[in-house]
Amino acid sequence: MFRSDTWNFLFGSKEKHLSDAGAFSIPVIENLLVERKAIKHLYLRIEQPDGRVRVSAPRRMSDAEIARFLHSKQQWIARKRAQLQQKSQLSDPEISATELLLWGQRYPLILQPSSGRARVLFDQEKIIVLTEAESSPEQLQKLLNSWLRQQLQQRLEERVPYWEAVSGTRANEVRIKRMKTRWGTCNVRAARIWVNAELVKLPPACLDYIILHELVHLLERLHNRRFHALMEEFMPDCHRTDTLLNRYLLPR
Repeated sequence: MFRSDTWNFLFGSKEKHLSDAGAFSIPVIENLLVERKAIKHLYLRIEQPDGRVRVSAPRRMSDAEIARFLHSKQQWIARKRAQLQQKSQLSDPEISATELLLWGQRYPLILQPSSGRARVLFDQEKIIVLTEAESSPEQLQKLLNSWLRQQLQQRLEERVPYWEAVSGTRANEVRIKRMKTRWGTCNVRAARIWVNAELVKLPPACLDYIILHELVHLLERLHNRRFHALMEEFMPDCHRTDTLLNRYLLPR
């Protein structure tokens, strides 16, 4: 594994490497990670949210070959990083915050002392956390997270049957969990669907898109032409919703 500070030839800081890399100007690539693996082909991806360039290369591939590959991808890297900067970074809800993101809208978050049990109230204009005198910040945080999970569960109970009817599918189970890299996943054999808990923060159309996306996997496992054709058949505006979903970055 090599980090960018050990790959000085990519920054043009050591002339003895320039001839090895080929007769072209060496691209300046910050935040670069190159890994040698037992693979046949070279892979490149831009990681979220910091835009790190991660390269996975065959163990026998020379530094010069990797440098030429990165040179050919320089514009693509710059374009992807620019797109990444335009995305909205989701953050974990904090009980100390002044507002909370719910279904794509920001609502004032108000802590209010109460003589009764701690609970969360929502009046379509603000979110109020009623706190007991002895409630700790950790308890209030847990209460808020639990309330958000309940909001997502309620919406799932409404929307899953709808999209099952549209797609002619049936999920044996739909669960919620925190995921760092995926909005949803499907175990086709068990007909079990997982949706990311973060979806409660996004516009409702994003949840619909993920529900349908995972249900369609019960008809087609792969992301091939048939899969995309089914998505368009069941949700004609799916491309617009997919674009909306891609504006958001999951918290790390």
